[in-house]
Amino acid sequence: MLVTNSITVEKNIEHIRLFNLKNEFIQVILNLLKNAVDALIDVFDDDEKFIIIEAYQDEANAIITISDTGGGIPVKIMNRIFEPYFTTKHQSQGTGIGLFMSMEIVSKHMKGFIGVDNIEIKRNGTYLTGASFRITIPLEY
Repeated sequence: MLVTNSITVEKNIEHIRLFNLKNEFIQVILNLLKNAVDALIDVFDDDEKFIIIEAYQDEANAIITISDTGGGIPVKIMNRIFEPYFTTKHQSQGTGIGLFMSMEIVSKHMKGFIGVDNIEIKRNGTYLTGASFRITIPLEY
């Protein structure tokens, strides 16, 4: 999917050891990556398709960000994207449950936080707009 759609993935990942729910966490990461790919499919210029994955830890938390250059999330719906059954995709493409379940897993099952902001990323002398999801999970659970 990434190669087919000319999406460049950049990674800056530190080694982090979490003692938490592995399979559920993988599901959250896959959901965020799938949403990033979906946002980038509609970007016309192949030189503007980026997913940036960063992971590091501070004294008490693991912080993981997944950002894209897919245009960002419209401000008028930003506060609704974690609601169950809310989707901007066609009915055949999305159920509106992915971000809701990701939020539930991170907040209720992993005692963490997930949030999103629109960002600008400078690439090749151009500022590209996108969404950046930030997951914060306590190192000790």
